[in-house]
Amino acid sequence: MAPVGTPSHLDCRAPRALSGDERYALAYCAEHAVADCVRCRRSYREADLVTGYLRHLCPSCRQDLTESIRAHLDACTIMPEDVRRRARAVRAAAEKLVKQSNELADHADVLMREAEATIAALRDTRRRPATNDLDALRLAIKLRLADGRLPHQDIPPTISGGPGDGSRCAACDETVRPGDLMMRVPSRARWSSAAPEVETVALHADCFQLWNQERRRLTPS
Repeated sequence: MAPVGTPSHLDCRAPRALSGDERYALAYCAEHAVADCVRCRRSYREADLVTGYLRHLCPSCRQDLTESIRAHLDACTIMPEDVRRRARAVRAAAEKLVKQSNELADHADVLMREAEATIAALRDTRRRPATNDLDALRLAIKLRLADGRLPHQDIPPTISGGPGDGSRCAACDETVRPGDLMMRVPSRARWSSAAPEVETVALHADCFQLWNQERRRLTPS
């Protein structure tokens, strides 16, 4: 037992659980109710409660009644004053630990959101081509427009877009990943007896913008 008025060590991983001193104090309360369930509007002795891992639960609704037991230990007049004083000290320490654990959880949530924002910014920066790469990509698009690998005529006014499906970008030859915006550009139509079958090429959104600029230079408005 710890000295009178000094709380014994609490489980820092479960500060809401009753300590050894608190369970010892409950021995004085074996014959009367020690917990009130607000939901069921009933009072229970310790023997009536369902004991789970580090918790005391209401036998009807399974609500955790540990804090109700602590409140009783703080006010019970049957147990000796020194035991009750020790229970108060343990309760104060437990409340402090609960407050600290909530503050740590809030801080961890903030750090997690900041980390996610940083990762997203890094991913976005990595996807943006450098100036030299941009010039090389623009040149590649010009060459592919010239040799017909990229279309520049009979382009509809509206181009559909959606999430990438793993197709190869017709401008940069990189895979259009599911997290990227992919544009589908009609390239040619194969006519059959039923209806024309339209072929398309896939482009990253950035490559699409460059392609659109370059093909407008080749196609009279």
